[in-house]
Amino acid sequence: MSEKTEWEDALVKHGVIKKTVKGPTQDEVHLKQLEAEQARDKFDDLTLDDLDEQEDDLDEDILNQYRAKRMAELKKAASKNKFGEVYQIGQTEYKAAVSEASKEGEGVFVFLHLFVFGKLECRLLNKHMATAANKFKYVKFCKIVGSECIRGFPDSNAPTILIYHKGDIYKKIEGIDVFGGKRMNELTLTWRLIEWGILNSELDKNPFDTLNSIKVNVGGRRKLNDDDDDDDF
Repeated sequence: MSEKTEWEDALVKHGVIKKTVKGPTQDEVHLKQLEAEQARDKFDDLTLDDLDEQEDDLDEDILNQYRAKRMAELKKAASKNKFGEVYQIGQTEYKAAVSEASKEGEGVFVFLHLFVFGKLECRLLNKHMATAANKFKYVKFCKIVGSECIRGFPDSNAPTILIYHKGDIYKKIEGIDVFGGKRMNELTLTWRLIEWGILNSELDKNPFDTLNSIKVNVGGRRKLNDDDDDDDF
């Protein structure tokens, strides 16, 4: 201890001066801010359970901020992920179930399939719509018999797809060629919906690369390419 410090302590002890409390230096303040920013980056993607495990590593105020943020995100996601199935509607339900529904909140994508019974392409699309609807519950998937939606709708025009968003038709598709035709599958449907900005998701690879490599031999047997004669299936 220096003589100056001993002298100051003696003066404080006898009430001559008040003890001075040194505040943090500018470097210390900056370091604390930097540590807080790094903590935000580190913990930004943690779940509520993960945050509970970090109580000893996070300042209580910061921890509470993360918890509040995560709760708000969960509530918002729950309010959007509310569909999960393909809804068959009639003409009287069209406006409320499709155009009005697409205006909810910040806008909902409504995928409407105009179909006819018994047509292979319509059955394929309905099948893969059901899978997509169960997986992407923030998109509303609906189907309606074409003639109930549009008077005089010819069966030859089915399947026709109308995608609504914010009360307007966002996209119109005739047929399923864009999804891979009669070889379409869940992944080709998903890929197109991602491509059109309807799904907030990613696929590791383009499913059309595999689809387009499949060729049909005489007799209906398939192979991946012309060089794989031994790999027919």
